[in-house]
Amino acid sequence: MKNKFLHYSVLLVLTIQTCYAQTDTIPAQKLDTVYIQSSRISSTLQKLPASVSVYQARPEDATKQQLSLQEYVQQSSGVFTQNATNFAQDLRISIRGFGARSAFGIRGIKLIVDGIPETTPDGQGQLDNLTLGIIDRIEILKGPSSSLYGNASGGVISIQTIDNVESPFSSWKGSVGAYGFQNFQATGGIGTKNADYIFHGSYVSSDGYRDQSGFKQTNTNFKANFRLGDNVTLKALLNYSDSPEAQDPGSLTLESVQENRRQARDRNVLFETGEEIRQFKVGASIVWNRSKHTLVEGYLFYNNRQFDGKLPFEFGGVIDLGRNYLGQGASISYIKGKNKLKAGYDFGYQNDDRQRFRNLEGTQGDQTLDQKEKFTNIGVYVTDHLEIGNWYFTGGLRFDYNKLSADDAFLSNGDDSGDITLNAINPSVGVNYTFAKAHSIYSSFSTSFETPALSELSANPDGGQGFNEDLEAQRATNYEIGLEGTFAKKLRYQLAFFRIDTQDDLVPFELEAFPDRTFFRNAGKTNRNGFEVEGVYAFAKAWSVSASYTFSDFKYRNFTTPNGAFDGNALPGIPKHVANVGLQYRSDKGIYVGIQTSIVGLQYANDSNEAEVEGYENISLRGGYDFGYKNVMIRPYVGVNNLLDQAYTDNVRINAFGGRFFEPAPGFNAYGGVELRF
Repeated sequence: MKNKFLHYSVLLVLTIQTCYAQTDTIPAQKLDTVYIQSSRISSTLQKLPASVSVYQARPEDATKQQLSLQEYVQQSSGVFTQNATNFAQDLRISIRGFGARSAFGIRGIKLIVDGIPETTPDGQGQLDNLTLGIIDRIEILKGPSSSLYGNASGGVISIQTIDNVESPFSSWKGSVGAYGFQNFQATGGIGTKNADYIFHGSYVSSDGYRDQSGFKQTNTNFKANFRLGDNVTLKALLNYSDSPEAQDPGSLTLESVQENRRQARDRNVLFETGEEIRQFKVGASIVWNRSKHTLVEGYLFYNNRQFDGKLPFEFGGVIDLGRNYLGQGASISYIKGKNKLKAGYDFGYQNDDRQRFRNLEGTQGDQTLDQKEKFTNIGVYVTDHLEIGNWYFTGGLRFDYNKLSADDAFLSNGDDSGDITLNAINPSVGVNYTFAKAHSIYSSFSTSFETPALSELSANPDGGQGFNEDLEAQRATNYEIGLEGTFAKKLRYQLAFFRIDTQDDLVPFELEAFPDRTFFRNAGKTNRNGFEVEGVYAFAKAWSVSASYTFSDFKYRNFTTPNGAFDGNALPGIPKHVANVGLQYRSDKGIYVGIQTSIVGLQYANDSNEAEVEGYENISLRGGYDFGYKNVMIRPYVGVNNLLDQAYTDNVRINAFGGRFFEPAPGFNAYGGVELRF
């Protein structure tokens, strides 16, 4: 496997020298300038001293299965995704290692949807309320970015959904596939002189590849874009998500996987593990071009999430969580000549009502915890972009006030209420030099911090209530140099070398005394050395090839636990080598064919590096055909996942007790559907 991967890696590095850095496949004659918004101040990709991947949606995205965000971001260098098929645990995304620790959902990465934070103040993020069918654009800003976005900003994923309607339309899509998969979507858009309205609804369900792994979900989304005069734009959004069922089959030992890949863990079946979610979100943002030199922006939102879950153990194995999350922010930009200065603030407040009960083999028993957890964040920042000739300079500074508190309402075993304050100051600086008109070299320095999430703090390994006050915030420093450019307006490339030094890494572990519960501890220091390269080459009007490669040499520098010293060991859950290669064909006659190959190297499942997870090659194929009938565009399509029927691991449970590290991925499977657009 190692020799095979080395062979693929060498081929990829040779190929990528003539590739294009934007992950979208744009025909050669439409290779336009790429603008980046996630840097807080708009800049072109070529000038910005940072590594950014951009995904621009295309009509043929309708041929995707659209089950998880993995289908949109996995081809970006520096990004690694797992757990795309366990919908009770959610997709795990890591950027340069940030987020790899997550037991469920997304950690350490700032998620932004339509300009509004999706990540809670404590650093938790879920995208189960995002309908993939209305994604218009994704920006992935890699590396520590806390000078821009504060807590849990080891990277940034900024998603824009469609909001402009050139003419009224409606779109209807239905698809079915293996393991009882169903995906039905309806989208409509109405445009007037001063406003655009977009409505979207979807229903997705699956029986799952493994036993006890089915899920059902309904999403509704409304978005409006109002043009209030020549200088003011107001956007409003409303979203509701209902997932009445998402079963958790659990992780298996290697012996159990070899015996039957599709089985669920016996304890997960016994305790009927899974979750139910209902989420409501409302928000608005405004942009006011006050004058030629001044721009004012603001946003506000409210989010309510109700979570009911069952875990595979008795004491505290039933969770009832009610979350209210609200936020507001504003900024002012001053533009004078080649200088752009921006100052602003973000406010976020999170209130979790967490209750736990005994799980009596699927039935709720006596209460074991009743705790009100709060997280208040106030962040103020300033950032500046200055252009002098061929030089482009950026700088930023942010201060964050973070107060975390727990009010213990379960007093039969004492009062464990308490609070923690974790403040932080984070600077960043970068410089970019453009040469030969179409190429640039950059260098940057940035930092980040990441507080433990409220759910991580409330998982107390001493068995008590309240917070685990031994946990500290994780901090990181990033040093980076890169090269990016364009050849002959047909090829564009991006390379980045980085070193990240972290302190107090948050690492998951399990204890024999509390089987199946995930706890967290700080790991002294780590060193992360990496290399990323990505690109797309639009070599003909109908053909394009995309490629990316990531080298991740991430190691503990100083980490000792009661189980031993792990200095020099690799960080678990992150493969050293990851490559992606894609080939797309799109004809003027409406035919589309795309093939995507992911090559993932060996990774470790625990801190001791004794448990190895083999690498794999995963190939997916999809295609469709567009044709018109009267005023209807009809697009039938088919897709195949895991074309080689590889037996690989979809998710690794890091440091799981008893060797239960493995969640098997589906084998060869197919889907098909049709889209009608009026």
